Amino acid sequence: MIRINLIPYRLARRQQQIIWHVSSFFAVITVAGLLGLAAHTVASIQLSDLKEESIIIQQQNAALKKKIGKIKNLDSLRADVERKLELVDRLQEGRFRSLKTLNAIASIIPENVWLDVIADHGGDIELSGMGESNRAVASFMRRLDQSADFTDVRLGEINRVVVDGLPMRRFSLSLSRVGKVPVKTSPTSTSSREMERNPDV
Repeated sequence: MIRINLIPYRLARRQQQIIWHVSSFFAVITVAGLLGLAAHTVASIQLSDLKEESIIIQQQNAALKKKIGKIKNLDSLRADVERKLELVDRLQEGRFRSLKTLNAIASIIPENVWLDVIADHGGDIELSGMGESNRAVASFMRRLDQSADFTDVRLGEINRVVVDGLPMRRFSLSLSRVGKVPVKTSPTSTSSREMERNPDV
């Protein structure tokens, strides 16, 4: 009877199985390592891209902040310019109003009345000067009262003075522009008619 020794075959087969298992194990480890390396590489690339995007966003943010600062400065400058223009308009309006007032007074003042102070307070005007007589001052007040530009003419005071040896009357008046609510005349104030009837006041 022939006997076949199977032990060497079994040992060879077992060695092959062990080698296959070891090879499979190392193959799995190698694949896992490659996958991990690939994932790490992809994550590093994404992190680098995110850092670059973050830097770009920060730069854009800084540029926007500068632009916003410039816009705020422009708004401040514009508001300042508008305030100055408004002030200039008010000054222009006041200048033209004063010129109109001076022209109106110059057109009605008698030849024997002289003014040395004209104070323009916007709605109210104060005048002071000298006249040859009470009649001259009264004539000036009447002309002011009859003017279409003025109203509520009031005599503040009138005094007799001597200038270069000549008797004169120093007076002060207050009046309002047309359009302003007139102030009631004080009962003690002197009207132009009373001055004409009492030349020695």
